[in-house]
Amino acid sequence: MEERKVYLQLHEAMEALLHICRDGCRTIGPRDKKLKGSQVACNFLACKGLEALVRHFSNCKARVPGGCVHCKRMWQLLELHSRMCNEPDICKVPLCRHLKEKMQQNSKKDEAKWKLLVSKVITAKKALGPFSARHAGLS
Repeated sequence: MEERKVYLQLHEAMEALLHICRDGCRTIGPRDKKLKGSQVACNFLACKGLEALVRHFSNCKARVPGGCVHCKRMWQLLELHSRMCNEPDICKVPLCRHLKEKMQQNSKKDEAKWKLLVSKVITAKKALGPFSARHAGLS
């Protein structure tokens, strides 16, 4: 049960990352969208944690993979997203296409671990059905 909870949290993080980068989170939003001053903070729970992580990642001096704990987590989320993304050429998540291309250079051991993680996150997503936390939080 604890393991399933972790995969559900990763699914929510992937949904929040898409929400932030594609839809324009009312709290942090993408750079190419102007947010209205009258908008209130986002109700999507996963955005709060990701907001702090994204802000740290954009300002950290040691942003390289493995640089600091927070940046390492952000790199892992970005890579997980790129592995799950079916539209890397039009995706608004930073580095999606680049990471997708880089996957071809990974070792077979690393590739097997990532494939297992992706399949478990997708299974957790399917278990939620059409009423995911994303839809409930954005109403």
